[in-house]
Amino acid sequence: MKEGYLQGKIRELDYKLKQQMEAAEQLEKNLQRIIVSEKEQKKLFNQLKEVYEFKEDMIKKLEIENKKEIKSDINKAKESLNKKIEDTIEKNFEKLQKQLDKIINQLQDLSAVKDIALKNSKNIVFTEHLCNLLMEELVRERIFSNEKVEILSKRASIRAKDLLKEK
Repeated sequence: MKEGYLQGKIRELDYKLKQQMEAAEQLEKNLQRIIVSEKEQKKLFNQLKEVYEFKEDMIKKLEIENKKEIKSDINKAKESLNKKIEDTIEKNFEKLQKQLDKIINQLQDLSAVKDIALKNSKNIVFTEHLCNLLMEELVRERIFSNEKVEILSKRASIRAKDLLKEK
């Protein structure tokens, strides 16, 4: 019986050993899959890291390029605005210069007209006094009477008004 008992136990141990061997093989297979999976994940992580670094480098390069382009555009806009402002100033300065020249000419003309007007007013005053003196002299010499002088004065003022209306 000892032998049968031992054989039963050996079979039982053999069966358990086979089960353990199968479990070990399953574990070995799982371990190999995990190792392969871990290697693949490391590769993926490395690739992701490279992609992330590439992305960061591209962002930096793009920022630098954008800054350069923005500065360039700003400088071009400044130059364009400065040219437009200068052109506008030059055009307006030319117009103002022409207007100033016209005003100076008009002032010179007004000055000449003023001189002529002063000269004419002096001549008018002289002529009036001369006429008055001549009429007084004619009245003294008894060529004209005072009534005749008044009539001549009224006629002269009427004709002067008519001439002024025509002009």
